[in-house]
Amino acid sequence: MNRRQWTFAVATLAATPWASASPPYPSRPIRLIYNFAPGGPGDAVARDLAARMSGLLGQPIVVENVSGGGGAVGILATARAPGDGYTLLFAALTGIVQVPLVTGNGSFDPFRSVAPIANVGSAPLALIVSADVPADDFPSFAAWARKQPAGVDVGGAGPIMEVATKMLAREAGLNLVWVPYRGAAPALQAVLAKETKSTLQVPSAMLTEYIKTGKVKVIGVTSAQPSALLPGVAPIANHIPNYVQDINFVLWSPPGLPPATAGKIDAALAAVLAQPDMSARLEANGMVKNHGTPAEVGRITRRENDNIRKVLETASIHFGG
Repeated sequence: MNRRQWTFAVATLAATPWASASPPYPSRPIRLIYNFAPGGPGDAVARDLAARMSGLLGQPIVVENVSGGGGAVGILATARAPGDGYTLLFAALTGIVQVPLVTGNGSFDPFRSVAPIANVGSAPLALIVSADVPADDFPSFAAWARKQPAGVDVGGAGPIMEVATKMLAREAGLNLVWVPYRGAAPALQAVLAKETKSTLQVPSAMLTEYIKTGKVKVIGVTSAQPSALLPGVAPIANHIPNYVQDINFVLWSPPGLPPATAGKIDAALAAVLAQPDMSARLEANGMVKNHGTPAEVGRITRRENDNIRKVLETASIHFGG
């Protein structure tokens, strides 16, 4: 074979589809990062999604708990991974927005450092008060709060709850005093013991039982619409139009994910969310199904980013931990 024939043969081989095409996605196991420790409701949802999507995609999806820095460590690990579909992240949108504030890392951009594949579900917060507070809805709570000379203490855990409290104080014109706790359970116990007057909580079966038995009262939810997790409870936004503080849980990827790969992942997610028992599974972990597009995630990201910046104009927030 002369040189010209050799060159032609090599070029022909390179152009042959089976010789140049990469194997169809996915061809190996997928890592799904959850950015907090195992055992919580978010971790349970991540593992449920991984098991169900594995069957549809034909490859194992392995959940990896990468915790630390208020959730920032797992998010940064995702941002550094290749955008090939083999590293995914299940994380609250608010956590993404808070990364630069948690870490002081000015190079992290909530709009570019990770990419949303789809919104999975959302969880409102519930404003809970002690049984001895003379209020049953948000207007009566606000009227009572304005009469308290030292303000009203609001217990909770973490920067998401602190931002929600200080946003409510700002938008409603109330003196709400943030009281930090190490977890949501101790904050709720403090209200049950009447050590504090109120708390912000993610709805749960235990919380619902306390409400039913009259040990605490629910004043409102922070979602824009009524929540199936707390039927009959009115949104605070009915009275404070700019106040929406639901927590959106999103499936993310590193930047640069090919559109065809993103579409295949989202199709599997959509099929899982359409399964008959999935709504109940999510609700058992304090979340309602809310399958949304990347554009919708971007809109909520801008809202959350603006909310945090507004709060920081007049109040300090402890990020991280």
